[in-house]
Amino acid sequence: MVPLKSLRGRPKSENKKQLVSVRYSPEVLAYFKSTGEGWQSLMDSVLRQYVASHSRP
Repeated sequence: MVPLKSLRGRPKSENKKQLVSVRYSPEVLAYFKSTGEGWQSLMDSVLRQYVASHSRP
């Protein structure tokens, strides 16, 4: 028998994200929010691409 508590919610991710407080310009937020649902994931993706393309080998 499996405890009910372990069946609730989605599975734990291997890539845990950190909660931070960041200030963005109104134009940047307006742009990403205008893309609709998932705008925070999109912003994360764009920032990841930037980091990958600007990282030193």
